[in-house]
Amino acid sequence: MTIQVQPQDQTINVDGMKFHYLDWGAAGKPTMVLLHGFTSNAHTWDEFAAASCPDYHILALDQRGHGESDWAKDGNYTTEAYASDFDGFCDALNLKSFVLMGHSMGGRNSMAITARHPDKVQKLILVDIGPATATASSGSNRISQGVISRPPEFDSLEAVMEYMKENASPYSTEAALRSRLRYSTKQLPNGKIGWCYDLETFRAQRQIPAPPPADQWPLIRNITCPTLIVRGVDSDVLSPEVAHQMEETMPNPRLVEIARAGHGVPTDNPGDFLAAVRSFLK
Repeated sequence: MTIQVQPQDQTINVDGMKFHYLDWGAAGKPTMVLLHGFTSNAHTWDEFAAASCPDYHILALDQRGHGESDWAKDGNYTTEAYASDFDGFCDALNLKSFVLMGHSMGGRNSMAITARHPDKVQKLILVDIGPATATASSGSNRISQGVISRPPEFDSLEAVMEYMKENASPYSTEAALRSRLRYSTKQLPNGKIGWCYDLETFRAQRQIPAPPPADQWPLIRNITCPTLIVRGVDSDVLSPEVAHQMEETMPNPRLVEIARAGHGVPTDNPGDFLAAVRSFLK
């Protein structure tokens, strides 16, 4: 018999902002916190969380400007702002010790968080992301251009689905796209379908010259907890060279490359991704 596992939707307030998270409860189990990537949301982890929650108490956060969490009124979507939000999240839930996993933007934020809280993060999992100065890749440019050109609204869910299919990873399944359609869109006041993230601000910030991101290489040299670096073999964001440089730089790393996966490793190849994380956490 298959037991259907479903998370609880929870909200907290941090410095006047509402944050939504999914609580895959497992009383008395070690805690694992999951941080999604840019323009994604907590539900991107659903398949992983459902498989892992018998062994872990999983908390998947919608970061500011994403999912059901509030958007930043001042447009502040810096790594520092995300990390500060996470401080409040930890305080609100009294989190003292946990495994931290972040994909893409969530991984970049996870590096900063781990540097701030080396006593709290017991193990770190970085999914297809490297230090900030290493992310000026063809994939990063592709993501930025995708945001700039993305239509803000559609006439129907079917139209959104067609757009997603045209721009999806070659490894995306119909089920994965349907899940994304469900949780990444919302009905707008005008009756049309829009996105569940702050597209207008994200787009504006990518259309103006920006200073280079902070160099996080010195930061990761001081992350001493066991760290799993996950790279999709076909990723255009985290290159093999940068991944191996991270492995050589970090004090306690393990590098794994997942076949049949691009940048979206957790959804491109969920089975091998789950196996790699489980092996690391043993």
